[in-house]
Amino acid sequence: PLNVFVQINTSGEPEKSGAEPGDAALELCKYIRDSCPHLHLKGIMTIGAIARSQGAKEGEENEDFVTLRRVRDEIAAALGMEQGELELSMGMSQDYEGAIRCGSDEVRVGSTVFGERPSKQDAKIKGDVEEEKG
Repeated sequence: PLNVFVQINTSGEPEKSGAEPGDAALELCKYIRDSCPHLHLKGIMTIGAIARSQGAKEGEENEDFVTLRRVRDEIAAALGMEQGELELSMGMSQDYEGAIRCGSDEVRVGSTVFGERPSKQDAKIKGDVEEEKG
């Protein structure tokens, strides 16, 4: 089976996707586990509000990371799973250290490794770039 993470919109930001914390997240996870034999529910993920990480004072945890951990615990309990059976994927290049402190099993640090992405209007597909050069 293909390992999948369910995205949870912990920040409530309209420009971010994901299931709402609570019943919507639980029902989606339950559906994947019970009705999708080619998928394996590996965990849940969030792209939290970076402002919450930047605004956290020393010793404080990002509210989005705390929410995702709570949602994971609720889903695991409702599905009769151990908490460790559902991984947490949270934290990106700018806030991965706080995410790890909150229990993240996986972080996404692409811009730290590869540099910042171009803006959407400047992004080009490789074939289009080659045509422009030609």
